[in-house]
Amino acid sequence: MDYLSGIIVHTPLWVWALFIYLLVRGIKARQPATVKLEKLEKLLIVPAIFLVWDLYDLIAFRPPTVGTWAMWVLGLLAGAAIGYMLINPQHIQPGNESRSLQRPGDYTVLPMMMIAFLTKYAFGVLTAISPTTMTQPGLSGLAIVSGGVFAGTFMGKFIHYVRCYAAFKQN
Repeated sequence: MDYLSGIIVHTPLWVWALFIYLLVRGIKARQPATVKLEKLEKLLIVPAIFLVWDLYDLIAFRPPTVGTWAMWVLGLLAGAAIGYMLINPQHIQPGNESRSLQRPGDYTVLPMMMIAFLTKYAFGVLTAISPTTMTQPGLSGLAIVSGGVFAGTFMGKFIHYVRCYAAFKQN
């Protein structure tokens, strides 16, 4: 138990704040919402969090090789495709207010964010406890690709929302 409490106590406060923020955002995403164009960037906050967090991990803890970046980009593209497919454009409608869209509740956001957070947290704990463990090719590759997939999933969802908005604007 001392080991687990040590991990929890030594986790930086920003990680707990991020966890709470993601939890709240995930719960809110379960409700239908109208998103105004002026606030479309709110849909970009979560993708940006995972993208920046992942880029930091890549730069700080991974060798800057072509292979590393290629794995990450492939993960990012695969995740973007998954995220894009998770949004059903038939359920997105133009909003009642000008320059807005109506999105349904999204039950995929909370579990995806929690899985992504816990995966990144576990890799962070491994890096802190045993840095050499994370240099093993298989584990390092898994961290690189999974980080790209998670960041890409949220980016893909955002891109699909923007495309839906652009299609409404043209009509």
